[in-house]
Amino acid sequence: MKPASLPRLAVSNVLVPAAIAVGLFLALEGGCRLAGRIRSGSWPETRAEAYTKFVRKIGTAYQLHPVLVVTGRPDAVLRAAGKEVVFNARGQRGTNLLNLPVPKPAGRFRIVCEGGSTTFDLLAENNAATWAARLGRALEARNVDVANAGFPGWTSLESLLSLEIRDVELGPDLVLVYSGVNDLQPAGHEPFASDYSAGHLEILPRVTGAAPVPVRLVARSLLLESLLDRLRPGRPEGVEGFAPAYAWTGGPKKDDIPAAAVAVYERNLLSTIGVATARGAKVMLVPQVLRVRRGHEARDTEWIEGWCPGLTVAGSRRGLERYNDVMRKLAREGRALLFEPFETAVPPDEDLADPCHFSPEGSERFARRLADVVSKTFLEGRSR
Repeated sequence: MKPASLPRLAVSNVLVPAAIAVGLFLALEGGCRLAGRIRSGSWPETRAEAYTKFVRKIGTAYQLHPVLVVTGRPDAVLRAAGKEVVFNARGQRGTNLLNLPVPKPAGRFRIVCEGGSTTFDLLAENNAATWAARLGRALEARNVDVANAGFPGWTSLESLLSLEIRDVELGPDLVLVYSGVNDLQPAGHEPFASDYSAGHLEILPRVTGAAPVPVRLVARSLLLESLLDRLRPGRPEGVEGFAPAYAWTGGPKKDDIPAAAVAVYERNLLSTIGVATARGAKVMLVPQVLRVRRGHEARDTEWIEGWCPGLTVAGSRRGLERYNDVMRKLAREGRALLFEPFETAVPPDEDLADPCHFSPEGSERFARRLADVVSKTFLEGRSR
């Protein structure tokens, strides 16, 4: 064979078939997109593309922070998925007053709510529909106001830091801590990092859209998405080829969290109590709930296992109960007060919109019970 014929063989046997395959793929992909355009009137997107666009939109209202990882952007307004979030000048979600007066007026009783998205009340329709705002309205006649200092994705560590470096400026009389679920993220990482730098620090900026979310090229193909849906019916509605911020590649998921994670959670709560007490504020700890709702088993299982890397559903629920037991222990020791919103009964499914966030009905019931406890504990006999 002459040397000059080798390039021709390569072209005819490799490059030409490859070019034909690529051309055929592009034609089929273009056909899928054109068909979607004809059916819906707009150009279709893969789930990964749609998710990335949604996260990017959310990120316009958030910003990176050197201490708190991610915070709300001051005075930003976010409208997405039929919901509205209005941030005040502090970058926090407003409640009964968008911007609380600082310093706190004389005679005012102020509650500062610390936590993650369950405190932020991520799924509430607007600021007024959050449980913190409902709590503020229920107690407004008693000269009480409420600050919602929660932020999506924050663990007990970010809540502690937020209280120490900025929320104490609000002059709280009561600091309400509603946390635990997000601490399961770093608890599931192997090895466990006590500063939450692994299994959490790299996740939070991406799920909030404050940092770019990478989307692999294959996840942008409607053709491949459709083929995979047919080959694997019932697979999660996630993102084939798209590496979400919470992807788990660390081997078998665990059925419990390490003792070191429980100790760190207790450390964070003790530090929170110390910061609040030093400013003359009481602390009320509120255990959280994480459940799989009847009729939503597949979706809720996917949610829990996706949000809590490294843990099975049983491991996440067992870990959260261990965190809740830390709250109960600290209350028994007299270090803080305890409000058990689900002490007498597990919340009904209709109180939850997913495994841990309240539905509108659940938000209202939670706020009403909390208002009763605050009134009896702090406000009885106090002049209005």
